[in-house]
Amino acid sequence: MTPRTVVLIADDHPLVGQGLRALLRPSCVVGGVVHDAREIVEQVARVRPHLLLLDLSMPYRNGLELLPELRAAFPDLKIIVVTMHLDRGLADLALERGAHGFVPKESSADELNEAIERVLGGETYVSPRVPKRAYRDTGLDDPDLDRLTPRQRQILDLIAEGRTSEEVAKALGLSLRTVEFHRSGIRRALGITSEFGLVQFAIVAKLRRSEAR
Repeated sequence: MTPRTVVLIADDHPLVGQGLRALLRPSCVVGGVVHDAREIVEQVARVRPHLLLLDLSMPYRNGLELLPELRAAFPDLKIIVVTMHLDRGLADLALERGAHGFVPKESSADELNEAIERVLGGETYVSPRVPKRAYRDTGLDDPDLDRLTPRQRQILDLIAEGRTSEEVAKALGLSLRTVEFHRSGIRRALGITSEFGLVQFAIVAKLRRSEAR
């Protein structure tokens, strides 16, 4: 990495975005932090970064949906997914759709810098923290969504956009308690045991439904 390397950060959490900016400032030029997925393509076109650090869970569109569009529009752009979702299936899917690297947010500064150096050098980087067993190995990556009610499918789509329960409740005009009840029902219907697994599943399920249209 040289001081002339330009990096754009896409993350909807201001503290994470600013933390990454501070971390990278000594070694490269940070062209900005984007918090809304609808603005990423426009900002990449404006800033023309060498590298994009892309979160998977962002409002309105998740990173997996954006990857092919970004690669088609900006073929020279390097993209590293920086995410809280520590899962081999998501890592594999991100690489299949055009990412050059996959790094968990819990990684150290040294690991992030190593990932950037290797990706800018033409390599692919997947963090050794990512488990070898893929989420798709559970068989939940392509379930029968007919088991869900229309309201549950609606909530699942909003979860895939990175919405919190409070944001889902506001968007749908529901109480927080009702949204939490539906989230629990979705997990039971799909055999998912944790909220973390539910978010992972929602991202992949929405992507696969959009590809099937």
